[in-house]
Amino acid sequence: MDTEQKGKENKIAHDIESEEQIRFQVRENRTALVCGVLAVVLAVFVLVMRITHPAAGGGGILLYLPLAGMLAGGAVCFMLYFNRQLTVDGRNICYVNIMRKEKHFILDDISYCKVGTRRSAYQLAVYDLNGKVLCKLDFEAFNLAGFYQYLVDNRVAIEQEPLNRKSSFMAMINAIEKETAVREEDIRKAADLLYGEAEQIFAGWEKSNHRLGATWEFGFAEYTARDLETKKRLHEYTSSVSHPMNSLPESYECLLEAYLKYDGKYVVSKRGKEVAVILPCFSRTRSYQIGEKTRIRKTDEQLLKEWLMTQLESVGRELPGHRYHTEAFTIAHPLTKTAGIG
Repeated sequence: MDTEQKGKENKIAHDIESEEQIRFQVRENRTALVCGVLAVVLAVFVLVMRITHPAAGGGGILLYLPLAGMLAGGAVCFMLYFNRQLTVDGRNICYVNIMRKEKHFILDDISYCKVGTRRSAYQLAVYDLNGKVLCKLDFEAFNLAGFYQYLVDNRVAIEQEPLNRKSSFMAMINAIEKETAVREEDIRKAADLLYGEAEQIFAGWEKSNHRLGATWEFGFAEYTARDLETKKRLHEYTSSVSHPMNSLPESYECLLEAYLKYDGKYVVSKRGKEVAVILPCFSRTRSYQIGEKTRIRKTDEQLLKEWLMTQLESVGRELPGHRYHTEAFTIAHPLTKTAGIG
């Protein structure tokens, strides 16, 4: 009985510890601050010019009303940047609006999230169990993707409405929605299948662009997050992941990398950048689900194939119209046909 009780206490302690680790903030984008500064500076400049050059004429309501409007707009931008924010601390969420009014709620209060509205300024809205809005956030908000991942990981229902414009954020959340969680032992099988499909796509590109005489060297590259922190050329990155692995490192990253070659050498732009395609396949990252520390995420295979074909088409279009040269070097990390443990 004591053992069972102790086990329950350990589980509760683990859940509390995991919840304490889930802390992040969503803030207004710096664009609001820049716009506020520009509006105030312009208004002050016009006012100073009017005072120092009274003989130039003008003024009255036609001058001071626009100045007041610019100053008010600048003030609103400042209030947006410095006041509006959302803080997540485990299950607890605090939203602060432009007037510094706080609204506290918990994860269980959220019924669903709506993304992609057409007619209003906000693009992501969170609703409570009664269908009332808990908070509204713009696509441009800093770390909004982190909050969206938090909602997805905790299985909050998502409703998407069509946008009347293209959005990089919508593309990103589409990838987040379609990714799946996998076990360590399932990565190798998924990687083998993906490699076979990628091989066909690269072969098709080489056949369609045979006039270029170029080929692709590609494979999986496995890293830890620290390996990717240095500012180097792509081929100079080194990997601290050693094989064979019994388990994945805490910050595991697996990329599909492809380098274009001509006559046995690598194709490089005039600025010295390799002509390459880099796609994220698997990663072990922090989980935003309450009670879960990390999660192994797999990018959707269909999305990966679409991204790969899109990038290859872009390379095929750009090569004839730009200056490139070849360079002989050695890729500092292994490119393999499979990935994962085993």
